[in-house]
Amino acid sequence: MIIASKHFPRIITGAVLVSVLGTALYLSGPYLFGLLLLFTLVGLWEFYAMFWPLKANIGGRILGLALGGLLITAAWMRPEMVVMALALSTLILACMFLFCWSHDDKYRFTRVAVLAGGLLYVPMLIMPALNFSIHEQLLLICTAAGSDTVAYFFGMRFGKHKIWPKVSPKKSVEGSAAGLAASVAVAVCFGLAFGVPTTGISDYALLGLVLGVMAQLGDFFESALKRSRSVKDSGNVLPGHGGVLDRVDSLLFVIPTYECARALVTFF
Repeated sequence: MIIASKHFPRIITGAVLVSVLGTALYLSGPYLFGLLLLFTLVGLWEFYAMFWPLKANIGGRILGLALGGLLITAAWMRPEMVVMALALSTLILACMFLFCWSHDDKYRFTRVAVLAGGLLYVPMLIMPALNFSIHEQLLLICTAAGSDTVAYFFGMRFGKHKIWPKVSPKKSVEGSAAGLAASVAVAVCFGLAFGVPTTGISDYALLGLVLGVMAQLGDFFESALKRSRSVKDSGNVLPGHGGVLDRVDSLLFVIPTYECARALVTFF
């Protein structure tokens, strides 16, 4: 009863997220774009908040959000516009550095690095998802969520050996292994249900393993990022889950990994 009460906000928030995400995937088009744009803007805000206090460098934050929105919008409207959006973003960041330099801003390198880092970490890693089919999007969501959920609960119950204590002290080898097994199972199930007949089950199993590893690395990366900034969660907009980055950290590594994998093998 105590455990159920402890995880109740997490379960309710998860159910709401699944409903919203499922609706956006089903309706697709502008609805999916709108949701990814929202995730991008909130994720960027949380990223910048880890480096700058709430009232510090508001102009820089707004610029970062504007450029992030530009990148996602360009990817949705016309993929070939992404190169133009990247070039424009680079020019703006270069001009920002020049402006800070001319005003003897001792934090000029940090300001530009944080802005660029946020753009590379959030919108750039999310963008490929706009080109995936609904089966591919569901695969990535289920793989990342399955790995995270199984690793969390299995590790909480059976975890005894720490896997990377300096980065994430609570995560265990047992939980990690269970999470990888879940990722493989999810990928194989998707392959059997929706996959291309000419692609073998072993290919889907390998895909699940690779995506599972990357999902956990995404989780570890955000844990290291938060630990380096001495914060527990990236935000508090999702009760029981923390911030948006806390929820999509695995997906941010899974999405570009799958983009590379599908360039080599036809899965769907």
